[in-house]
Amino acid sequence: MSNSVVKGAAFRSYAGGTSAAPAPVIPGTSRQRPRGHAPIRSWTINGDFLTLNPEGVARYARELVRALDALVSEGHPLTEGLRLTIVSPIASRESLNLRTIPVHVVPEAIRPRLPQVWVQFQLPRHVGGGLLSFCNLAPLAVSRQIVCIHDLQTRLTPKSYGRMFRWIHRVMLPLLGRRVARIVTVSEASRQHLATYGVALPGKITVGYNGSDHALRWQPDRAGVQLAPRPYVLCVGRTQAHKNPELVQSIAPRLDAAGFDLAVVGNPDQLRPLMGEAANLRYLGRLDDDALAATLRAAHCLLLPSRFEGFGLPAVEAMAWNCPVIASTSPCLPEICASAALYADPEEPEAWVAAILSLAADPDLRARLVAAGQRRVERFSWRAVAETYLSLMAEMDAARAEA
Repeated sequence: MSNSVVKGAAFRSYAGGTSAAPAPVIPGTSRQRPRGHAPIRSWTINGDFLTLNPEGVARYARELVRALDALVSEGHPLTEGLRLTIVSPIASRESLNLRTIPVHVVPEAIRPRLPQVWVQFQLPRHVGGGLLSFCNLAPLAVSRQIVCIHDLQTRLTPKSYGRMFRWIHRVMLPLLGRRVARIVTVSEASRQHLATYGVALPGKITVGYNGSDHALRWQPDRAGVQLAPRPYVLCVGRTQAHKNPELVQSIAPRLDAAGFDLAVVGNPDQLRPLMGEAANLRYLGRLDDDALAATLRAAHCLLLPSRFEGFGLPAVEAMAWNCPVIASTSPCLPEICASAALYADPEEPEAWVAAILSLAADPDLRARLVAAGQRRVERFSWRAVAETYLSLMAEMDAARAEA
């Protein structure tokens, strides 16, 4: 946090009657706001994430909004005078249980839905003050904006995406990087990629990471998952090339001979052509959060063989449920997992088999990884991510007030 923000202790609330209290201080400055005036810090949250399934970048947005709402509710110093509003094309499909942040629905003018039309042409007309956008793409019309660009996978692993999707991101992301006030990303590796590919200047990019504490809300005991008696290694299956799904097919026979099943979370119809039909492959289908927690809790370990990740959220979710992690040596998993995981080259199947078998042969190693994982996830909280955004918002509000 910069000195200008710290001095905004400045961000303080006063107990007692209003007649005896000093006038509120504008965050980041020594200037006082006249009493009785409406909040001067108005920020809109881009609610397009509510149209997405609650995974990936949409999970990030949901958990971050919950954390912001909690900080506003408790009167965190960085929220003084702050008014947050979600503007969304739909009402939430699930309850976010927000106490202080309202949702304002602006229905899409064009149906069926066309990608980015609502974001680029309707949302900007309903932005008062600043805008927060958490899911990569954002309206170019709003310069007083903080945008989270999670990664540059469309540049680093283009085979994972369709031509139109790649084109939109390759055009839009650099334009946003030049246009908006601040960029947030989720790892130092992603920050370096954004700077290297000219999306934004390094000084404009802040690393905010992800949280892990959402996983502790999951309730595995109510999931009713039927787990087979044979030990299993868990993998979250994805079809994109950078997720390296073919590794599962490569290691399945060796694991079968060692007495392990391979349990794969994800759409079986999409994954079977890539992962095969080995006798020890168990396709679990899509799991809700409670079922995923139950599956992680009972797994021998979780595999993350990706050729690239922006953050690698399944790793910290697994650690939260005492599941050892074997991760790829590719960016940015060593940054996120540090010494709380074993590592293997994503292109060397034998290295993955060796790591899995080493956990089976050495219970002390497994116990050390579980303990290290518990310590590691304490570094990743949604509250801390929310405070990163609040600090950036305060700096921007302070600069505007001084101007």
